[in-house]
Amino acid sequence: MSNGLKIIWRAGGLVWRIGFVNLFAALLVATAAEAQSLTNQAEAAAAPASSTPDNSNFDNKATGGWWGGRQRLEESGISLNAQLVLEEFNNFQGGVDTGAVGASTFDLNLAVDTEKAFNWKGGEFYVDLEDHAGRNPAAVLTGDIQNFDKLNFTSYLQIFELWYQQELFDGRLRLKLGKIDANTEFSVIDNGLPFLNASTQVTPTITPFPTTPDPMPSADLFFTPVKSWYASFGASYANQSDTFGDFTGLPQSIQPTASGTLLIGETGLRWDHAPLLGKDGNLKVSAWDHTGTFSRLAGGQQKGSDGYYAIFDQTLWQPTGEPKQGRGVRAFVESGRTQSSVSLIDWNTAGGATWTGPLAMRPDDVLGFSANYAHLSQQAGLPHSYELALEWLYQAPLTKWATLMPDVQFIIHPGGQYPDAMVGTLDLTIQF
Repeated sequence: MSNGLKIIWRAGGLVWRIGFVNLFAALLVATAAEAQSLTNQAEAAAAPASSTPDNSNFDNKATGGWWGGRQRLEESGISLNAQLVLEEFNNFQGGVDTGAVGASTFDLNLAVDTEKAFNWKGGEFYVDLEDHAGRNPAAVLTGDIQNFDKLNFTSYLQIFELWYQQELFDGRLRLKLGKIDANTEFSVIDNGLPFLNASTQVTPTITPFPTTPDPMPSADLFFTPVKSWYASFGASYANQSDTFGDFTGLPQSIQPTASGTLLIGETGLRWDHAPLLGKDGNLKVSAWDHTGTFSRLAGGQQKGSDGYYAIFDQTLWQPTGEPKQGRGVRAFVESGRTQSSVSLIDWNTAGGATWTGPLAMRPDDVLGFSANYAHLSQQAGLPHSYELALEWLYQAPLTKWATLMPDVQFIIHPGGQYPDAMVGTLDLTIQF
């Protein structure tokens, strides 16, 4: 059987495995679809007529509105933005070594709304150039396998993302092609995003996941027939042989295989006011399969690897009258599993909570805690069978365009072999 036919065959098997989940989700929302439609119609009738948003206010950018130039660009469908993240890491005890290192990550991105720019409805073009400098703190300080800082790797310069997406049928169907950060579409832990530890962003059991430090060429398809349910499928050429857009460094070296394709399917439910749960939340489940050849931890090789994950996000409490994204307490739980023969982390579970606006006078501050447990494969022969990272953070906006976040993590059994580590991070993020 040719490689192309093998990929199609494995994709068919993956679709079959998640098919029952899609069917179950569809049955759950079918009875609510009509009620949701009526509610939307009532809200639309009561809402005031829409107006063109005021794009003249760019006080959330350090460079402002460019004397009106930024507004004129956005009115023509062009958005140009930049972000700089400066980080200082200090490991106070344990791990590989104590001491401090620093890192920076600069992104410059361009987005084009094709309807505004070319009168082509439903299209968007996006490109992001990313420059990362500094030493990998997980490698030189803590030795942890979960990666206590989601942004860090060795230095590189690359076209981080380059894609085009097209919406069809009033947004119910969306196709996305190009070099894509898979974690913007799959395994997104919404209520874990404020944290630094990579396990609060994406399940660590997807060994070849094409996200930071090197997204891969992908083709993704998204189906959202109703607001409360979606299904998505992606195919990424995720392996060490792909160097598209990589100018310096070796970000592709994080991939464990020399060839192969990652196939992933995800489906989920979203709600605003669910019975018992009350506030908004979501539930996501996924199955994935990689067609590459993996090195076994105990020696030898095997063809292919697969796994699955589940994510639950829920808003627990908000002050009366607070908007959906305003002050409140939000939580997440995530768990995933994969094959212990080829993955150092064969299963994991993580959970955490954030409190946005703990002080009414500072409604945008975020206080958070998470616990991230990674079970380590017995076939790796490590002294310890798990790694546990406990994280505390406080995110404090200094201005509308600059945020300072001190973060502390206590890591038990880093990498399954090093002494318990205590690492502090100071993160400054500036929007331009």
